[in-house]
Amino acid sequence: MNEANTEARFAELEIRLTHQDATVQALNDVIAEHQRLITQLRKEVEALRRRQQELSPANLAQPWEETPPPHY
Repeated sequence: MNEANTEARFAELEIRLTHQDATVQALNDVIAEHQRLITQLRKEVEALRRRQQELSPANLAQPWEETPPPHY
């Protein structure tokens, strides 16, 4: 191989490495954003779970405690 061919191949590798670095950084940014969203959604699900427990049937009368409808 001659020196010009080696230089061209080296330049091509540097270009590919630069593009790969940019791609890795972009993917890292997406992963960080997804992690932030997952954390937020987990908090919202937990809040909804607590609200559901607060509104659970324990606050309602049992079927035998309810008065019958007027047509009985």
